[in-house]
Amino acid sequence: MKFLIDLHTHTNTTPHAYSSLEENIRAGKKKGIEIIANTMHGPYLQDSPHWWAIANQRTLPDYVDGIRILKSVEANVININGDLDINDKIIEICDIIIGGFHSIPEYGDTNDINKNTVAIINVIQNNAVDILVHLGNPEFPIDYERVVVAAKKYNVAIEINNGSLTTSRGGSKPNCEKIMELCFKYKPYISLGSDAHFSTLIGELTEAVELIGDYDKKLILNTSKENLKEFFNLRGKNI
Repeated sequence: MKFLIDLHTHTNTTPHAYSSLEENIRAGKKKGIEIIANTMHGPYLQDSPHWWAIANQRTLPDYVDGIRILKSVEANVININGDLDINDKIIEICDIIIGGFHSIPEYGDTNDINKNTVAIINVIQNNAVDILVHLGNPEFPIDYERVVVAAKKYNVAIEINNGSLTTSRGGSKPNCEKIMELCFKYKPYISLGSDAHFSTLIGELTEAVELIGDYDKKLILNTSKENLKEFFNLRGKNI
């Protein structure tokens, strides 16, 4: 099955990504992509833009060249309470919010599995994000089973990140495989994201699709516009 929705992409508003939003849209158009989430990095990441730039996505059109553009942010977990590095102005303009761990000074020790697990479960229970991203990152060990169970209970989607299976966050693949095994057991919603930092990677989900195998298509946000809308309706959002 070909997935035409990419829910994790980046532009050169952060210098460690290399393409503009327009370039991402053009690349997506060539591949038949129907929906792109413009998930700008949260402001606490070292090279992220000022929060004004993230909130200014309110000026973006909903559609460009027939592609639906979802205004979004990839928020950073900043403490064990599950607080994020985004303010109300950002939250108000975002169609969807994705979030997870990145190496930021505010979070402190990244090796404490109990701290990391409690932090992510608090993010879930706080209803702070719609999608939890790249949980397989070995830099932030967590109790995967506790997190998957909580995500299922609170209708928060778990991302299978194509970048984690290819060029980013080395050592993630075995952890992603464990997470996927638990997803088959507990059946939470999942989301596929390219985590593209260059335009040619928009919609590139090959490894993620291989990993999810025959997972229930109704539980995959990227399967169709209808699936995506149904999930966000559950979360009280109309996209």
